Amino acid sequence: MGVETSRLGRGGLGSLRSVRGKRSHVRPGGGRALTGRSVMKTMTIGMIALVLGAGAAQGVTTFSFASDSDNTSFTWQGAGNTIQNANSDGNHLTLVIDDGNGPAPALTYDVSFFAGFSIASTGSIPAGGGRFLHTYGVNASANEAAGSFEFRLANGDTLLSATIVAGSFSALGTQGAWGTAAGLAATDNATAHVEYVWNGPDLPAYGLFHGAHSQGIDDAAFTFTFLQNAAGAPGVGLDGEVPGQWFAEGSYSGTANFVPAPGAMALLGLGGLAMARRRRA
Repeated sequence: MGVETSRLGRGGLGSLRSVRGKRSHVRPGGGRALTGRSVMKTMTIGMIALVLGAGAAQGVTTFSFASDSDNTSFTWQGAGNTIQNANSDGNHLTLVIDDGNGPAPALTYDVSFFAGFSIASTGSIPAGGGRFLHTYGVNASANEAAGSFEFRLANGDTLLSATIVAGSFSALGTQGAWGTAAGLAATDNATAHVEYVWNGPDLPAYGLFHGAHSQGIDDAAFTFTFLQNAAGAPGVGLDGEVPGQWFAEGSYSGTANFVPAPGAMALLGLGGLAMARRRRA
């Protein structure tokens, strides 16, 4: 049996009487007792606060794949103002997912990579020694759609997708040609935007929840190496600052900040309450 406390005078404790089937907790120095029902209510409020706090927090997730993951083909191809994945059925590679350098081990998925971007010249900058840095906006025009990339599973379902608005592409070379290396990068700021959507299973340890859209400062960066023209010669010539046909190997790294969807938060809350009830029992 539990005990219920009544209070006599300021700070004094009165008699203790047994109450069958009722738990209570005595506060030091007297005060109103908390019954079992009150304790459950307090735990419920605490759990709700915990869930709301978790919803406000953002989980940092990193994604990446290594260059030349598919050893039978290039990663990239392009011509003129277009950049896209090299194979029409996607580039088969291994996507690595990590919890932002946290304690959880990295996850790997065998996926097909698809991408499509458009570029527009923003100028060529002398870099000394006869070299020039050729720069381009990526899907930066107000009247064009966002650039995008995604990773699909073997059954065709999309695991992860992303869109880019106002990214940047640059290639070092001579005045009239790209060299053999280039890079594409994008990050959230006042004029640019990167957004990820996770369509895989809920993975709370990695900040991933099915259907969640990334929030806050997200980014994406791609490398282009072993870049060559259609004939297989290093680099690619330019015609009015845009290149002819080219191919390249490449790697990727990106960071996303996800917030659980309301439905996922509700499930977390229900799970917490169920645990509280079991402990009470």
